[in-house]
Amino acid sequence: MPTGPTGREAPTWEAPTWQALGLSRPRALPLTGAARERLAHMTELRDIDSPAAAARAGAEYAGERWLAPDLLGVRPWLPPGTPHREVPGAVLNGEWTGFLALLGEYGPWVYAADVRALQVLSGAYAALVQAAQTAPEDVALHAAALSLADAPHHTLLIRLEATPYRRPERPARWWPARWWSWRLPGRQPPADAATLVELERAFWTLVAAHAQDRRAVWAIRR
Repeated sequence: MPTGPTGREAPTWEAPTWQALGLSRPRALPLTGAARERLAHMTELRDIDSPAAAARAGAEYAGERWLAPDLLGVRPWLPPGTPHREVPGAVLNGEWTGFLALLGEYGPWVYAADVRALQVLSGAYAALVQAAQTAPEDVALHAAALSLADAPHHTLLIRLEATPYRRPERPARWWPARWWSWRLPGRQPPADAATLVELERAFWTLVAAHAQDRRAVWAIRR
């Protein structure tokens, strides 16, 4: 029986989190040193400048587990059952040309109009990763479950929790130094679950707004 951070039986929210990932235990996915460095950096980028390019990307990434959920989850105007191969083309048809990108080793797939938009989305995702890396495990797990309850495609925290990504701060030698260190310039206390959930929600809200804006602009230009 899984146990929580205190050794007691795990809270009821932990089991469905791992089931949603198809994993039997946390940190089951490997994370090499190089992969750790790419956690919050773009790892895939394709220029979708034509239907042919969209078709090639669809074929190349058809086996990517999160591509369709990520792109369709913020585009309620597209059928949720769209086959993976057809998703890039469906997005292109509604928003025209752009960049298909994977933000991070286990991060989100996004479709953005230009490099500037990619930078904004990358920054929002990096903020989530950086906050989660120093959060206590029980806090991060709780936030991951809450995010999934927020929306079915809010799985970024869950994906991170499937890997040994966390970098907890070293325990202080004595608590006053630890207490004051949080108040020094550039130091922040670990994020709580509500903060992590809000960071993930803010990221997806930003992605959805960008997609909606692009759809509206393209509808006028057609």
